[in-house]
Amino acid sequence: MTIAALSSLLPLPVAIPLAGAVTAPLLARASSRLAVIVSLLAMAGSAAILLIEAPAVFGGRVIAQYLGNWRPAGGHVLGVTFAADPFGLLVALAAALIGAILLLYTLSELGGLGHRELGGYACLFQLLIAAVIGAALTADLFNLFVWFEVAALSSYGLAGFFLERPIALEAAFKVLVLTTLASFSVFVGAGLEYARHGALSFAQLHHALAGHAGPADAIALGLLIAGFATKAGLAPFHGWLADVHTAAPGPVNALFSALMDALGVVAIVRLVFQVYGVHGLPVLGLLMALGLGSALLGGIMALAQDDLKRLLAYDTISQVGIVVIGFATGNSAGVAGGVYHLVNHAAFKALLFLAAGAVLHRTGRTRLSELGGLARRMPVATAAFVLGALSIAGIPPLNGYVSLSLIHSGLQQDHETIPYVLTLAAQVITAAALGRAAWLGFFRPRRGEYEWQERVRPGMLTALVSLGAGCIAFGAFGPEVLRRLMAPAAAGLLHPGRYASAVLAGSGRLPALAVPFDYGSPAELISVGLSVLVAAALAWLYLRIREPLPVRVLRAAHTGSANDYAGYAIAGTLLVIAALRFA
Repeated sequence: MTIAALSSLLPLPVAIPLAGAVTAPLLARASSRLAVIVSLLAMAGSAAILLIEAPAVFGGRVIAQYLGNWRPAGGHVLGVTFAADPFGLLVALAAALIGAILLLYTLSELGGLGHRELGGYACLFQLLIAAVIGAALTADLFNLFVWFEVAALSSYGLAGFFLERPIALEAAFKVLVLTTLASFSVFVGAGLEYARHGALSFAQLHHALAGHAGPADAIALGLLIAGFATKAGLAPFHGWLADVHTAAPGPVNALFSALMDALGVVAIVRLVFQVYGVHGLPVLGLLMALGLGSALLGGIMALAQDDLKRLLAYDTISQVGIVVIGFATGNSAGVAGGVYHLVNHAAFKALLFLAAGAVLHRTGRTRLSELGGLARRMPVATAAFVLGALSIAGIPPLNGYVSLSLIHSGLQQDHETIPYVLTLAAQVITAAALGRAAWLGFFRPRRGEYEWQERVRPGMLTALVSLGAGCIAFGAFGPEVLRRLMAPAAAGLLHPGRYASAVLAGSGRLPALAVPFDYGSPAELISVGLSVLVAAALAWLYLRIREPLPVRVLRAAHTGSANDYAGYAIAGTLLVIAALRFA
């Protein structure tokens, strides 16, 4: 297929789920399940189009489509541009495939809902996935803001889907408040850039900012990072995340953690690498601080939770922090590791949340203190949870081992000793939190049966097995996945000039990037072994001691108040701007 034909297909991966979202409520009037089945077909269609684009794009080519045929004139972009580079296509493809798996799970778990409810659910679900795909493929700052808003609107409805539960309504209100602040921040940041440079295209802004980033540009970047960091769940912009995950259904938890958070990360990474560039502003240091803070805070808070879904929500904050640490290295190994871990996070966090959803569906409980004995009663869900926990811990041959090894290599290449040690500490704490949850919920003996014993249905089991197989495949075939997918994605980020030129020209090639990786590195294997031993000891100790004072202080700071969380976000925005403007 020609490049022109491939570029003409680029809007379809977004248009198809949007069409599915519109038709879902109408189809639900005839059959509630028909709405979800057609939504599943829409996801499959979107994934099929992206797979058609994949050979050319992962071969190192950037493909652009100018909507309305408004082509650039003299280096000036007049309309909205979609561009498929390896990084964006990888995220879009992950969103479509995992979205399809989550819809399959939904058909089993929530298929008994009423026609109107399931039709609305399928509509909102597809809107959010369309927003993630659109954000991954857009090459325009204002269009990125539009997809941010589409994701925000659908997230309000999904968070408060069970409105008869007060906790769901409260969670929807919190995400509304925090996301509205973030939207305003992104809108003002985009407006500042347009006022200064008369451009919204990533490519045109890249050329305008090359070596000429002034104080207004630093303020704009600070506003943009703060806004998108809220969507990503980075500390201190993370206040909404745990409460929303507690209230939402299992598939929505997986959707938010695996895909919606990725929208914020993708936006930050594009702005930092492909628009502003990493020279001139201390942006990599800022990202490193945000990543380390999120990784440690999320891990510590996860260790302190009794509710399984809240524990996984805080672990999401920690894992997004690890992803950002990889990008903050700015070198090929770290950036490739950041991309790899972003995709891995989508797989293993969806797996963990679906396992937690299966536990809730089967027992009606999510508190670890009320669970136990599930390894015998729910062997597939237990295997899924353990597999996801081992992936996050970086145990070979699972997918987390490869991505974490690359991030560690990136830190070591730049002699970032303190960030490397703190990253290992965050991983140990996270592994301890998940190990503690596995023991209390699945392996601890329990007398008596659960009062609520709903059957785990075939579609739910299929989704768990599919995601588990992905975690194994992306680990076992790590070097090949790195060479074919992650290295091309990192190349587009590390060569922003080539990306910008390709977008303005309609297509272009990226340079090949070789990322060395030693699967059997003795140092990394020893590090993994020691980390697991320390994590096991920490989990055992935390089961037997009184909660430490620093943990109590952190828990007290998470008051559940939307006012407090908004205050944290505003303070974080001011600190981000100050770091970029005055550091």
